[in-house]
Amino acid sequence: MTMKTKSTIFTACAAVLFGLTSCQKMLTTESTIVMFEQDHELNESTDTLYSVVGILQKIQKIADRTVLFGELRGDLTSLNEYASSDLSEISNFSVSKENKYNNALDYYAVINNCNYYLAKADTSYKKNKRYIFRDEYGVVLGYRAWAYIKLAEAYGKVPFVTEPIVNGAMADASLYPLLDIKEISKRLIPDLEPFVDIEQPKYGTMGDFNSADFFLPTRLILAELCLWAGDGYYVKAAKYLHDYVSSVDRHVYTNLHHVWWRTRDFVSTDDSYSSLFGQSRAEQIISFIPMESQEFMGVTSELDDIYTSTKDNYYYFKATASPALRSLAASQAFCFVEYDPLPNEYYVSPEEMPDQLTKGDLRLYSVLDVDDDIADEKLASTFNTRKQILRKIDPLRICVFRKDLVYLRLAEALNCAGMPEAAFAVLKYGLCEDYVMEYVSKEERAMAEPNKLLDFSRNYFYQYAYSPTQGGVNSRSNTQGIHSRGSGEAQLDTTYVLKCHPDTLSARYLAMSDADKSAYLDSVRSEQQIEVEEYLINELALETSFEGNRFGDLVRFSMHRAEKNGGYTDNAFVAERVAKRNGALDQALYDKLKGDGTGYNKDWYLQLP
Repeated sequence: MTMKTKSTIFTACAAVLFGLTSCQKMLTTESTIVMFEQDHELNESTDTLYSVVGILQKIQKIADRTVLFGELRGDLTSLNEYASSDLSEISNFSVSKENKYNNALDYYAVINNCNYYLAKADTSYKKNKRYIFRDEYGVVLGYRAWAYIKLAEAYGKVPFVTEPIVNGAMADASLYPLLDIKEISKRLIPDLEPFVDIEQPKYGTMGDFNSADFFLPTRLILAELCLWAGDGYYVKAAKYLHDYVSSVDRHVYTNLHHVWWRTRDFVSTDDSYSSLFGQSRAEQIISFIPMESQEFMGVTSELDDIYTSTKDNYYYFKATASPALRSLAASQAFCFVEYDPLPNEYYVSPEEMPDQLTKGDLRLYSVLDVDDDIADEKLASTFNTRKQILRKIDPLRICVFRKDLVYLRLAEALNCAGMPEAAFAVLKYGLCEDYVMEYVSKEERAMAEPNKLLDFSRNYFYQYAYSPTQGGVNSRSNTQGIHSRGSGEAQLDTTYVLKCHPDTLSARYLAMSDADKSAYLDSVRSEQQIEVEEYLINELALETSFEGNRFGDLVRFSMHRAEKNGGYTDNAFVAERVAKRNGALDQALYDKLKGDGTGYNKDWYLQLP
């Protein structure tokens, strides 16, 4: 089935099923999110298309703000003097009720539409021996879980509602438990697990997009929930992520896209990395939220206007890379290797480079252009003299999952599950059988074996290999460490290592009893986990900046750290990074975000109405 304009379909679907939602304020007795009862159950095959695409239309309304809440509250984005007061309030953690982005109702509109579908869909209905609603039922569970994750990332503790609100009496918020993201995740995991193997619905082409890319893979949503759920769920998270990237019908490779210096005089670069973003090939994207191209068609994205200079905004972009992000990129070692004809020399690029963006890791340089020269004199009098292009922004596609993010989530899960060497392999080498055998200890391989967490078949996953006889990289290579995207050949960089490692050959170790050896290795592994956390939080910054994940990542990593000591969050971990995003420590912001330092801090979040 091919649809020529997705806006027409979205409008039609909304009118058929979702046009009867009445909403002004969230979950109050005076005015409510109300999905009125329909005269029929959802038991016709056409209901699947109308219902799911109708939910997606609701998701469009929260797409931009999930990115803005994730980045403006983090440490990687700074606003300039042209930013609106609404954006500044988000960045300053002082969002007012009047702020145009502060509408929790829009999240509950998604959730309530999902709840309605889940309550009304007849999952026993068959046509041509196929259960019509089963795949869509799983997709809707995934949409609801994602909406709850984003709602809780923005608002902290929120009313948890799993039944459709169909009348005013049901809209009293006090009827529902107030849960945080950890508690919500634990509640949603059992509902979604039975649908882990569903197939993505196939509705054909909508607009210029394959509609299959609109749906969130169940394994990836489950992995997100498990990472938020915390201790006891990390092996599950790793399993879902491993099985997604390594499945026979999928095979998600890191491939060899990168931005590297061509020669050791650091004059020109080889850049295939930027092609992974924006309106180019976007082969990295797994799923995204489609947006309209014109306002009269429906919901459009304003991210382009915020992050990029366009003629519509007279080049006055509002947000850019923070000094903290620029400094982080510049501080990375770039490992340059010469092959003549074998890799016989490498060295780290010098600190003194002509521009900060070309120091260290080059990914920021690849995706961000800032130009202070406008050649057209006619534009100079009206337009901003500074022009910025951010290639990660595609106003038609708000990315939810992409391949490198999935691998970084896998590294996070492996590290939390007690396998820091395997996690570090994701960053430095990539995951394939050869690298696992060479760089992951037998102890960690044994830990991974029951769930096959490190199984990456030689039939499909090939290590990075330079072939002098072929004049370049072996054509079969499809695996590299994520850090090599912008920092040169990380697998050969002797400065990019786990400094803490077990000295199992020392006389002291060999003289230990088995119990003492086990305790020693556990201690070392714990120290390695902290090392890998630091590498990971930096790699997430270098690889996924501007994509909407940062504040959630900081909060989740603070949870990982705190749970070791029986706490909820490590507030200083978040506070220090955010308060230093513009360089010097903002003491007032640090004090606000640190709070009493003991756990849940409501000042991190927007306030519910």
